[in-house]
Amino acid sequence: MKKKIIILAILASFAGTAANAQQRLESGYFVDTYNYRHQLNPAFASSRSYFSILGLGNTSLTLQGNVGVSNFLYPYRDGMATTFMNSSVSAEQFLSGLKKNNKLGADFSLPVVSVGQFGRKGGFTTVEFNIRTNASVNLPYELFDFMKNIGARQTYDISNIAVRTQAYAELALGHAHKITDRLNVGAKVKFLVGLANADARIDNMHVSMNENSWDVTASGSINASFPGLKMATKGETGTATDPSENNEVDFDALGDGFDEINSAKDIFSSMGYGVAFDLGASYEFDSGLLEGLSLSASVLDLGFISWGKAVSATTGSNSWTFDGFDEISFESGENSLSEQINSLGDSFSDLLKFERQGESKGKSGMLACTVNVGAEYEMPFYRNLSVGVLSSTRIAGPYSHSEGRLSVNVEPTDWFGFSTSYGISTFGSTWGAVASFSFPGIGLFIGTDTIPLRLARINSVSVPYGKLNLNLNFGLSFNISKVRELGERK
Repeated sequence: MKKKIIILAILASFAGTAANAQQRLESGYFVDTYNYRHQLNPAFASSRSYFSILGLGNTSLTLQGNVGVSNFLYPYRDGMATTFMNSSVSAEQFLSGLKKNNKLGADFSLPVVSVGQFGRKGGFTTVEFNIRTNASVNLPYELFDFMKNIGARQTYDISNIAVRTQAYAELALGHAHKITDRLNVGAKVKFLVGLANADARIDNMHVSMNENSWDVTASGSINASFPGLKMATKGETGTATDPSENNEVDFDALGDGFDEINSAKDIFSSMGYGVAFDLGASYEFDSGLLEGLSLSASVLDLGFISWGKAVSATTGSNSWTFDGFDEISFESGENSLSEQINSLGDSFSDLLKFERQGESKGKSGMLACTVNVGAEYEMPFYRNLSVGVLSSTRIAGPYSHSEGRLSVNVEPTDWFGFSTSYGISTFGSTWGAVASFSFPGIGLFIGTDTIPLRLARINSVSVPYGKLNLNLNFGLSFNISKVRELGERK
């Protein structure tokens, strides 16, 4: 069952998430009434002082991928769906839609408390406590070529299989201040508590054909810090069919140790601790030919987490044999999508073999850092209408990606703002929009950077049928001041 869940997460989410997706609403970068602009650039201030609690603030869910459901799941007889492994799907049809590196990312951010407060001298201070999670997958073209065309070649060189997930809590303290009439600067310091971390990689894998099976050699590792996580071996679970398998990780037994958490020590020993910074600045031209032009830049999540106790595993030094994917059946009675995915999961876990290395101190790791650079120009004939350009680059090793976004923004009053935008990124092109309302006493917004235009139902769930680019942000806050600008003294 766990194998099925693992491969379903890869295919169905793939079938449509790197982490690495972007949690923040980039479509709101140029909207003054959007209370959480400071999360995109700490030099920005909200239009009013505010507070939000218990998930009412800037809740965000993001999925991104440079491939989608249509790449991995296909229509079949009687309205059923089938995987790319079905013989009715040609290798050319399947492989032509893949990239050299097929990336998937999912992010979720839950605000617990968020407070933004103007000071008497015009500075803007923020205090936030958030729970953030992200997951990223990178699967190379060569892996799917081997799965679909197994036997067409005698050797396959597969590299850069990677899966990473993190969950952490952050306490962020920020301040924005006007240095001159044109220049604003801001910074945040974030104290981090790591809740869970897992990083699995296959840097290189060589598969060569012998008489009846495949010889596999690989260089890879798993490192995970999670309360109660055990890496039981096949020798311990009694599933080894040969003494050489005794030290292999039994992925079917993952999670069995969660029931054995008996004390706070079991929880805190695996947690991580770290710190990160957000830095930003904005400059506004208010005279001459450039009047109405604003430039801004920020660096977000520049920091690290050092993890506690970790369990680890590595690929063995010796080669192993793999019987292939040829036992996956699509005959009547065995053609349900869940059965196909379950079979794929069984075969995939047999292809990758890890040997447990025991417990050790966890590794320190950098967060995925984001660099934003923006420019906004107010129309001289109507200053409440502007055009903005935002470049956003997320630096996260093999999960890195970048985006350019052009937006049209209008704020006809001090209580309403709207922006619509078009973005081109590593994951394709997307259309986004945000509407923000900021009344005395209450503020609310809803927005997205990626509006899906085609949906498909997979096992009664509607998902984007093209590339899996899906984003939803919404929030409710309580405004506690009149409309103010950064630098305006009380």
